[in-house]
Amino acid sequence: MVTLVLFNFSRLNLLKNKYVNMLFKTIDQLIEWGTIPKLSIENGELQLKQTLISLYQEYLALNEDVPSDDKEYPDPPEFNFEKISNTIRSNFPKLGFYQAVLDPFDLEKPDNCLEDANDDLSDIIKDLMEVQWRLENTSELDAIWYFEFIMRNNSEQRLINLLKFLVDKENE
Repeated sequence: MVTLVLFNFSRLNLLKNKYVNMLFKTIDQLIEWGTIPKLSIENGELQLKQTLISLYQEYLALNEDVPSDDKEYPDPPEFNFEKISNTIRSNFPKLGFYQAVLDPFDLEKPDNCLEDANDDLSDIIKDLMEVQWRLENTSELDAIWYFEFIMRNNSEQRLINLLKFLVDKENE
């Protein structure tokens, strides 16, 4: 048991040194695009794609081995989805609807659905705002654990779908 605890703290130090600064810099960039309206973003969709790729790389580097912070903390505030969505719309007006596969592992008869890139990005940014809040109000360990948790359970598929949409749009 002691060995496992030492491994987790050792793993966290490695994460901190190697990934944390880049992870939070990437998160800050995405949050800015969802909270500051009418930014002048040169090659906006390309920058968005590159930033989402960086976020995904940071997530994959975590390897689901992030120890949790067992302390009790207050609940984060509610972040206004509609305000985030409207801000994204002002910064990325060309994001739109796209086709996605509901279950990419259903190879016999995959169902398609219509997705909204603005909503997907809004959901991702709303989740990242909680990660940022945790970093500022709880602990770094809690923020990293929560980032891995939301990516695994909510944001990863949205991010992949959004990246595919941006790549397809670029190739049109």
